Amino acid sequence: MIQPEDTETVISKNPLAGTVDGAIGDELGAHLSGLGPTLRNVTSAALAVARIDELGWAPLGGYPGSDVLWPVACLMCGTPVLRFYSHLRRARPAMRHRGCVPQDQHSYLLTALSAYRTDTCPCRRGHATAVDEVAQAIEGLQRAVRRDDHRQVVAHVRALTGPCPATAARADAIRALQRASK
Repeated sequence: MIQPEDTETVISKNPLAGTVDGAIGDELGAHLSGLGPTLRNVTSAALAVARIDELGWAPLGGYPGSDVLWPVACLMCGTPVLRFYSHLRRARPAMRHRGCVPQDQHSYLLTALSAYRTDTCPCRRGHATAVDEVAQAIEGLQRAVRRDDHRQVVAHVRALTGPCPATAARADAIRALQRASK
């Protein structure tokens, strides 16, 4: 079950405006950089986090959108770099970055990195990984936005976009929910 984080910080601006002040704003920015917590932004962020994880990258900041530089770390060597998600989702560039491990080792390392992935979330706070959990988190997010409940907005955004060994399962659940709603 998704647990909201307790915090005493008062927010001075609506997160839908793109900026908020205080700890909760920082928390939201850790998942959505400069983006409001709309359904499209949150699901795009969740799918992007899963895709870059699959390709051996880790986000170092919130998802900024497809065509904005995103700080990520190469999981093959640990080097932080800036990349456009629009390039990463297509596994570009073929040469990851200067100083990375040789390209002939990429396949082996990606296989080794995939060994930590799971189908269920083992995290303390819990992340949505099944279709019904994703649907609940999205409904909760939409309710929290309507009520201007910033703590709940952050909790639901975190449940849908936060780093987790089950990011691939979460992305599959989001895609299944999207197909079912068409």
